[in-house]
Parts: sequence; C-alpha cells; structure tokens
Amino acid sequence: MPAGKLGKLAPKKHKLTLRFEDFRTPVDPNIPPPKRAWEYVIADDKWGMYGNNVKGDCTLAAKAHIIMCITANAGALVVPDPAEIVGIYDQLSPDDTGLAMTDVYDYWLKNPIAGQKLAGWVQIDQTNDQHFDECVNLFGACDTGIQLPQSAIDEFNAGQNWEFVNPTGGIAGGHDVPYLGFGRLGKTCITWSRRQPCGNAFVQNFCDEAYAPFLESWFDTAGTAPNGFNRDALWNALQALKAA
Repeated sequence: MPAGKLGKLAPKKHKLTLRFEDFRTPVDPNIPPPKRAWEYVIADDKWGMYGNNVKGDCTLAAKAHIIMCITANAGALVVPDPAEIVGIYDQLSPDDTGLAMTDVYDYWLKNPIAGQKLAGWVQIDQTNDQHFDECVNLFGACDTGIQLPQSAIDEFNAGQNWEFVNPTGGIAGGHDVPYLGFGRLGKTCITWSRRQPCGNAFVQNFCDEAYAPFLESWFDTAGTAPNGFNRDALWNALQALKAA
C-alpha cells in the first residue's frame, strides 16, 4: 500500500501539557530495557488505515493505533471503529486542513475514544533518546510528531526503513505516528496501516514534538504498571490541572 496523507500541524502549546522530566524518578540501569516491542502483539495486517489514505487525519489515526497497542498489551484488544475516528477528525477539521496534536489530546481528555479514557498527556524532550525510550517503555507508546521528508515517503513506498539520508528531497509535511518499540538499531512506529522501522538518526533529525499518553486502561493493569515512575504524583498533577 502506498503512503497516505499528512496532516499534523505545527506544535501548539497547551496549558494541560505536563513535562515528562518533572515526574521521572531515579532510573534503574535496566529501565528502559535494551529493547521493547509492544507492537508485535498485533498482527501486521490488523492495524488499519483509519482514513489516512484519503484524509489528513494522521493525528486521529495515531490515537487509534495507540489504543490498539495499549489495550492489547494490557489484556484485551480494543479496535476502534474507523467511522468513529474519521468522524472525530471531520468534526475537528471540517475542511480537512489537519490538526495540532495537542488539540486532539484536548478533545480526547473530554471525550473517550473507542471507550478509552485519557487521563492526560506528558510532553517529552524528543531530542533525548533516553527519555524517548523510557516513554515507550513506561507508557506503551510515544506519540510523535514528525516533519516528514520526501525521502521517507519514497522509502515507505519501496518497503524500506526510514533512515536519515541526504538529500532528503525536502519536507513533505507534518505527520503524527506512535512509536511502540525500540532497540539498539532503531525504533518502530505505526503509520499508514503498517509497522515502519526507523533508524535512530531519522528520529533525532525529523521529530519536532512527542507525548506520552496517560491512558487509564494502561495504568489500571497491575501486570504492566511501570517501574521507576512516580505515577501518583503525575496523577495528582493531572487532577489539579483539570480542576483549575
């Protein structure tokens, strides 16, 4: 399947965005582990496009893929209805002009998507590789905004990994993808209905924002509760912000 549409707008500040570094506790050398692959619990052909082949709704398609991965690893896979995902996008961007990632998070905070409640979100420093991998390990996903180069679209269409190459062919536009796995050689995201491996240099050079989604279903599951993270402090801060 060829590459789909782009539609992530420029990073936008939001008063409910918390900083990941404020809630990190001293980290054990084994956190994060050398590798993590949350995405492999779902078959390659099950991810779905969620309208991103015809609309610039990557910011909503990414949330559908996050829900799938987190619920599958927490115990019971939830597959969002594509009509619901596309319908939310049409409501928020009726002219199909794209969306800011934080505007989608603001909507999700007030309106469960596929029955999944969002407690809040935490921004990470996308240039810090340690924080990036900790985010994937602790939260089950790192929702990442990319200024996608034309070279990446060409690589996708050729079935190749996303790598940092020069020349890039220029920036094609903004894209939102959830990273669900990492290892020594790179990271893996989900985009346009399939797993997409990426070199670390690609992530470092083209990501312009990244967030940890705080899903209630993930943290309610004792078997996947994160180690080395002050989730109680984060939870209290989220409640205080919502009450302000």
